[in-house]
Amino acid sequence: METFEWYAIRATGTVAYLLLYMAVLSGLFSAVQKKQKKKINNILNLHESLSDWALILTCGHLGVLLIDSYFPFKLSQILIPFSSSYETVSMALGTIATYFLIMTIVTSKFRKKIGYQRWQKLHALNPLLYICVTFHGLMSGSDFSGPVIAAINIAPVIVMGGMILSSKKKVSEAH
Repeated sequence: METFEWYAIRATGTVAYLLLYMAVLSGLFSAVQKKQKKKINNILNLHESLSDWALILTCGHLGVLLIDSYFPFKLSQILIPFSSSYETVSMALGTIATYFLIMTIVTSKFRKKIGYQRWQKLHALNPLLYICVTFHGLMSGSDFSGPVIAAINIAPVIVMGGMILSSKKKVSEAH
């Protein structure tokens, strides 16, 4: 069972990270499209679905950690940052990222009730989510070889940085 749990922990974490990456890219793309006065309904639906699935896989990741026979975590170690004796900082970053992801999804679902401006300010905190998740993966992903885990965690940051710079350039050219 240890092997299944080992693979399940890594698979759910990695897939959740990649879904989050795609959610961020689709969110950035929708922002560019919106500024250029283009329709974004389908892109926003994709963005929200990817975010929802990232949360579902994150919950699966946490669930498998609870049943891992090699190093079983207690619920408190998963829910309370810095309470784990294993990889304390890395695990805390994962916990904090999970809370940011939950906050992002919940406030997005209720953005009409909380107001667009408040939602936008809360949504602007998402780089913290991505930074926490990236460092969690880099610090906890010691089972992968260095270049592989670096590529999985750093390549998306480079791509997103390029998209942000490109979108600012396109928006300024449109004006």
